[in-house]
Amino acid sequence: MKTWIIFTFLCTASLSANEGDFNMSSTEAETNEIPDYLFKITSLRNWQATQNRKSVALSAEDDVFIHFAKESQIEKVLAKYWSDAPQVVILKIDSSKLEGKLVYEANTGKTTKYFHLYSGFIPFNSVVESKIVYRQHSASCNIHKLDIVQVGDSVLRQSARELSVDEILSPEIQNLIEEMKVTMRDAPGVGLAAPQIGKSIQLAVIEDVNHSHLTPQQLEEHNRDRVPFHVIINPRIYIEQETDEVEFFEGCLSIPEFVGIVPRAEAVRVECLNEHAEPVVIHAKGWYARILQHEIDHLNGTLYIDRVDLPTLITTENYVKLWKQKSVQEIKANLSFNP
Repeated sequence: MKTWIIFTFLCTASLSANEGDFNMSSTEAETNEIPDYLFKITSLRNWQATQNRKSVALSAEDDVFIHFAKESQIEKVLAKYWSDAPQVVILKIDSSKLEGKLVYEANTGKTTKYFHLYSGFIPFNSVVESKIVYRQHSASCNIHKLDIVQVGDSVLRQSARELSVDEILSPEIQNLIEEMKVTMRDAPGVGLAAPQIGKSIQLAVIEDVNHSHLTPQQLEEHNRDRVPFHVIINPRIYIEQETDEVEFFEGCLSIPEFVGIVPRAEAVRVECLNEHAEPVVIHAKGWYARILQHEIDHLNGTLYIDRVDLPTLITTENYVKLWKQKSVQEIKANLSFNP
């Protein structure tokens, strides 16, 4: 693999085609013929996690299939899906070395076609070049991305303290909220609790808006809808009456490289304050309810591994390679202990 080349674009709106050139033609005919090289855009965190693995570390957005772009599509993907990320890594992939089935198709409800890899993974030796691109927008030039605390740090096992109204409205907490938003989006994740960045306070940020990696069937199965960015402070959570428990895989930014099946209530009610210290009542179901339960657990010193069905705790690499096309019932049946 070629040595990393680091470009620094401070406070710019986009990466120019010339500055990000991979020495390939910038124009390609609309065809389903597989090009010699495809490009994968990923977070710096996932790329760093890849270094000691045999395949590229993936995020939740690559659950159903792995997204790729042709060189001519890089700018569009950066603008649409990575506009808030202060840095990204662009991988140039030898498509002949990919494991799985490549399909040229449009995302759900869209017309532009991309290459998607089903039932496969990206071998590390397929990456012929990587480039780390620092790209901050003028609106976020002064926003600092925070380090995410990893399991084993005692702050993740503490019951966080509540915030007063004066604290919530202070510049310190308002700035922290912005920093947490940038950090969550960069990871990327759908939620981030203050203990995960070393602050033992009752504060979490949530956003779940990118569902292009999910099929309509999976959106229905997960009961997953768009959840705009919002803040929960000093939350109290209640299980809705007569609700069922639902099992799905979960991961955590503080426990990288592992996922496991976790039972959660299908519907919850949350009473909390927002970033303006105003009282809010949230009625959530499906995947949104799962996110709320996961993040509020963090505020009470609980991790998803405390609730996981232990035999199903597996590496994300093996989940992608072996299990992601299987149902929860099939996975539990195969991974249960059989003396």
